[in-house]
Amino acid sequence: MLEKDFEDIICKYPELIEEGLILIGRQLSLYGRRMDVLFEDKFKRKLIIELKAGPIKDEHIGQILSYEGMLLSADDPTIRIMLVGTRVPPNIQRSLDHHGIAWKEITFSFLKEFLYNNGDESLNHLFEYDVPFVKERVIYNNNALQSQNKFEPIKSGSDLIERVISSENYKSFKRYLPYKINREAKAKKIIEGNLGYIEHKHLEDVLALIDETHPYTHNGKIVNGPWFGRLLKPNANNIFNEDSDKINKWFKILSDNHFSAERRLDLLLREPNKIKGLNVGFITLMLYLLDNINYSIWFEGQHNGLKLMYPNLEKYSGKSTQYPIFNDLSKEFIKKYNFEHTELDWLLTTGLPNPE
Repeated sequence: MLEKDFEDIICKYPELIEEGLILIGRQLSLYGRRMDVLFEDKFKRKLIIELKAGPIKDEHIGQILSYEGMLLSADDPTIRIMLVGTRVPPNIQRSLDHHGIAWKEITFSFLKEFLYNNGDESLNHLFEYDVPFVKERVIYNNNALQSQNKFEPIKSGSDLIERVISSENYKSFKRYLPYKINREAKAKKIIEGNLGYIEHKHLEDVLALIDETHPYTHNGKIVNGPWFGRLLKPNANNIFNEDSDKINKWFKILSDNHFSAERRLDLLLREPNKIKGLNVGFITLMLYLLDNINYSIWFEGQHNGLKLMYPNLEKYSGKSTQYPIFNDLSKEFIKKYNFEHTELDWLLTTGLPNPE
């Protein structure tokens, strides 16, 4: 969908923004700047809408603040501004709320449902490719990839992500996400606050925090289950079999930023530091807890999810040399689509369909 298409829908159905709006014009010049859409609200105030058919990004905040600065110095102090996009990432929402800037998220799936419910078939062409996820379609795109960049994302990536974030599963996950973030922050504090003196009780508290049962949507129903589940359960008991000296040496290596992540994996996967059952999934989970900006959780399910977006990513091997590549691509992925780091493990294992 082009921004012009998005604009057509908003101008035809201004109630998508708020009730009582009257369209004054579109693509107008006001105070020397080009504005997307200008409405009059029910209180006779001008409302300028800046539209983005896609995710709102950092630069759009600067753009809208620039508009606001011009308008505040203009003759009409009642003019309002609103930023509207088909996706408003959580970090952008917080920034806009902090600056007191109005915003609205109107997803493609909501638009499609709205038009269908209004019996409007004139814009159906905008959604002609809006079909459910099917493996055949993804495989076709993977095979068709012709790229000079070995790790260039598939061309349908934006479309795939739009479908994911419009799903009920994602909405269910987003409601739980603040609790996940809060618990992971508490777990990090326990580890950092006890480095060198970590006891079994500390580990019990950490694992309970990050793997606490949470509600999620499955086949249209709300069910409950552990967050990391299988990644932790077979492994966690093994660490409780070790004495505190070995556990603290293990965490000392894990948290030593003088070593690369690859080197730390090597050291922790080999004797004398190796703890039975603690593989790359568990190790990178602990790395992620300590620094989720720079390190991503890595195991086969995560790898396969990212491979859907980057088809030329090699098949999962579990070898430490593969982790830096996965980690760099995962950071590129969340930056490209404006996700938070704490969303990645859900997106790659649950949000995206498995490519195998």
